[in-house]
Amino acid sequence: MRRTKKNRKSKNPFWILFLWLLGTGIFVANEYYPLRQVYEQLFPIHYKRYTQFGIKIPTQYKVHGIDVSHHQGRINWKMVKGMKDKDIQLDFAIIKATEGLSHKDTRFDYNWKNAKKEKLIRGAYHYFRPHIKGEQQANHFIRNVKLTKGDFPPVIDVEEKGNISSALLMKGIMKFAKQIESHYGVKPIIYTYHDFYKQNFDDSFKDYTLWIAHYHVRKPNNKQWNFWQHSDRGKVSGINTPVDFNVFNRSLEEMKERLIK
Repeated sequence: MRRTKKNRKSKNPFWILFLWLLGTGIFVANEYYPLRQVYEQLFPIHYKRYTQFGIKIPTQYKVHGIDVSHHQGRINWKMVKGMKDKDIQLDFAIIKATEGLSHKDTRFDYNWKNAKKEKLIRGAYHYFRPHIKGEQQANHFIRNVKLTKGDFPPVIDVEEKGNISSALLMKGIMKFAKQIESHYGVKPIIYTYHDFYKQNFDDSFKDYTLWIAHYHVRKPNNKQWNFWQHSDRGKVSGINTPVDFNVFNRSLEEMKERLIK
């Protein structure tokens, strides 16, 4: 139906100013952490507080998990699997296995066995030491971790570079990765935190699954990430210490496609 034309009114300068301030606020809040905290409280986008988990969780992601080590003590995995708050429960657990050349996490065998028993999707990670040859560290992981169908590919946890250059760090990690791929037949997952990635990583690992740690943000700025560790203060039944919380940025079915076949 044809409508009668009305006289056009000039745009309200108040709304123009409001939209400009809102856009500027988004940019500033994203760049400066103290302001970002205030901004996210005023304009919550996708976080919702889950009382039982004790943290705000980004709700647009449907796949949630934790990562643990001996620091969490003896875990009651049955309680972990059974915990649910509203629409969120845990789908996966990444477990520390090894570190450097000879260290094995004292809780690994127990955690590895019982996470599987409770039907959580499990993964094992190695804490990478930059001053030790990558292939030697990979062999240490291989000796201690047997992966089976339905497990995650191995995870390389990279958080320090010691007194070597970023270029040498990349070479060491790549040697680790190639050794792992040769043995297990899959590319490992790379875990690191946001600032460390920006400062040290090049394009060597652009084809690898990236797990990024970045707290107190709406989501990581890096567009390459697949897993996001968004909090280190979660609470889980059966665990007596704070726990790292993670999300996967696609569906559970798509995550399962990345598991050991």
